[in-house]
Parts: sequence; structure tokens; C-alpha cells
Amino acid sequence: MKTCVVIAALLIALGGCNGRIPNSVTADEYEVYAEWLKVHFAKEEPSNLYISSRTFVFDPLKKTNGCRKDMPWPLIKQLHAPGEAEYRLPDSYSPAKLRIPWNYKMVDDWRLVSEESGSYRLIAFSRIAFDANHKKAFFAASDACGGLCGQGGAVYAHKQNGAWLFEDGGCNWLY
Repeated sequence: MKTCVVIAALLIALGGCNGRIPNSVTADEYEVYAEWLKVHFAKEEPSNLYISSRTFVFDPLKKTNGCRKDMPWPLIKQLHAPGEAEYRLPDSYSPAKLRIPWNYKMVDDWRLVSEESGSYRLIAFSRIAFDANHKKAFFAASDACGGLCGQGGAVYAHKQNGAWLFEDGGCNWLY
């Protein structure tokens, strides 16, 4: 009997170690998105900033141009698990909005960006896979600049001294 209880407890504990991406975008993801945006636009403040209202599908196991080989397997596995699912981000009136120093608008599709506003930046994110301590993260970001240029790729992030640091995770693309 004691053996069964010990085995059951062990299985429950091990099951808790398998990180899974939740069914909705979390506050932790919003924090990482916001910090990435601050770093991404550190040299030049964006004008006409748009954020996609849905995450895009990013499966590092299906990328042909290769993600970094040293990415932690549990993070890769988490990003692979949702398959083709996209998730809505709460709109800019939500209390969970991105805490960034610039105004932005949420859009469902790039075709809804106002062409009258001139140049713009349209940022989109994948979901974020976190390690068990939420000190390492793996995701993808896309930056389209007014239909004239753009790029995206995987991002590996880790927390150091309370701040998120970002590295190229490979799997890059150009528009």
C-alpha cells in the first residue's frame, strides 16, 4: 500500500514538471512581450505601432531554417504542443495590456492597419514556453515595417538580476 502511495505521489510530482502552455495568454507572457518591445525599439521609438491581436503559430520542430541547437528541449516541446492553435491577446483596454511607453493599437489582420497613417510597425508574437522557474523563455516575434520590410525569428530569453535578456534563437525569416 505504501509503495502505491509513493508511486502515485512520484507520478503526480513528475507530471507537474512537464510545462504546458496554458489556454490563454498569461501575465508572464505579457511581461516578456513588453520587455522585448522595449529592447527592440530601444534605439528608435516606433510611430504607428500595431500589435497583432492573435498569437501566430510557431513550431520550432517544423522550421526548416533551423533553430539554435542548444535550446532546452522542454521549451521546444511546449511550443510544438499547441499545433496550429492561435490565441487572442486581450485588447488594449484590458487590465492585462502591454506596459510599454508607446501608444499602440491591436489589430486582427495587417489589412486592417490604416494605410492613411503612413509608415507603421506591426508586431506579432507566438506563445511563450517557460521553464519551471519562469526564468527562461522561448518564443518567436515578427516585425513588419509598413509592408516595405520585415523580419522575425525565435527569441531565447533568460532572467538575470530581475531583468529579461534576449538572444537570437535562430529560425529567422525576412519579408
